[in-house]
Amino acid sequence: MQVFNTYMKVLKSKMGLSIIYIIVFLVIYIAMTAADKSHTMFEQVEMNVCVFDEDNTPESRALCELIAEKNNIIDLKNDRDAIIDALYYERANYVLTIKKGYAGKLAAGDTGDLFESFHMHDSYSAVYMDQFLNEYVSTVNAYMAGGRDSSEAIRSAQAALLREAKVNVANFNNADRSDSFTNIMIYFRFLPYVIISAFMNTLCPVLLAMGKKDIRYRTNCSGIRPGLYTAQIIAGSTVFLCGVWLVFLAAGFVLYGGAMTGGLRLAVLNSFLFSFFAAMLTIFVAGFEPPATMVNVITQIVSLGMSFLCGVFVDQSMLGDGVLAVARFLPAYWYIRVNRMIEGSEPLDTSTVLLALSIEAGFAAVMAILTVLVRKARYTGKSLAAI
Repeated sequence: MQVFNTYMKVLKSKMGLSIIYIIVFLVIYIAMTAADKSHTMFEQVEMNVCVFDEDNTPESRALCELIAEKNNIIDLKNDRDAIIDALYYERANYVLTIKKGYAGKLAAGDTGDLFESFHMHDSYSAVYMDQFLNEYVSTVNAYMAGGRDSSEAIRSAQAALLREAKVNVANFNNADRSDSFTNIMIYFRFLPYVIISAFMNTLCPVLLAMGKKDIRYRTNCSGIRPGLYTAQIIAGSTVFLCGVWLVFLAAGFVLYGGAMTGGLRLAVLNSFLFSFFAAMLTIFVAGFEPPATMVNVITQIVSLGMSFLCGVFVDQSMLGDGVLAVARFLPAYWYIRVNRMIEGSEPLDTSTVLLALSIEAGFAAVMAILTVLVRKARYTGKSLAAI
């Protein structure tokens, strides 16, 4: 176990740097979870809206009152420069002018040229308000076409647009919907990005130090076979993997709680298998001895690419069929599939869960085998084909 002991000594000498990376990524991990948790449920955001009512009729005032129900009405000087300044400095999100003759056109069913607006180009507020105004005018016209007079049609349209729809989130497996369970599952969802980044940035310096020429040449002169050498490197990395994985796991349960039920036990197993894959991937990349400056580049390409393709940052239900077809060849896709079944976003299927866990373990095994072959080729000077 000489290589293993040497590996642990090198790891100990670089433990300060490793702890810094772990703390940094743990903070990023918690921040990402908190940000996603705050957007779990939809909430309408009040916008700062200024309304200039040039028509000044009961119909136009009714529209002003409806806009004020869900937005913050602000006062501005009716001057182009003042309006542009307010929009630029975000004191106002949308400035609406109800043109003179609005009530007459509305009663006649004429929906053209009723409003004039100022807003930032392609902003969400412009899209929302434009859609709201179109929906309001269309609803009023629909009630008037049904035989109601303008005042009654306006009251009915206001009542319809102010009505809030009740939304129930689908839960296929009767999964626990408590806050602690939801929060810990969000925490698990971001693990692929963080764990790959953490392992590559902490393990690569150790592995590159072990791969220096003087150490490699001394190893080649000894009686240690390349395969045994790599196996001891993997063993040392696995010890480090377990420590980092337990730190992330403990932090999640301390912060967000959650009883260790069957679903969470499966999530823990799922996270361990993916973490093992991340460690094997790190050893494989380090086997090519990339420059230290390239490690971070490779880390970002792998972690971000896999996260965007496989549903870590954007839910798989929102990804296109083409993206998902490519993602199926990556382990993070199967990791997220298991997480979605645990949280109840899709039906729990035992065969799919076993397939997903097997694929994750298979990817880790393939990385380990490729690592042995690559290191043997580099240390013996033979090509992969010869091996």
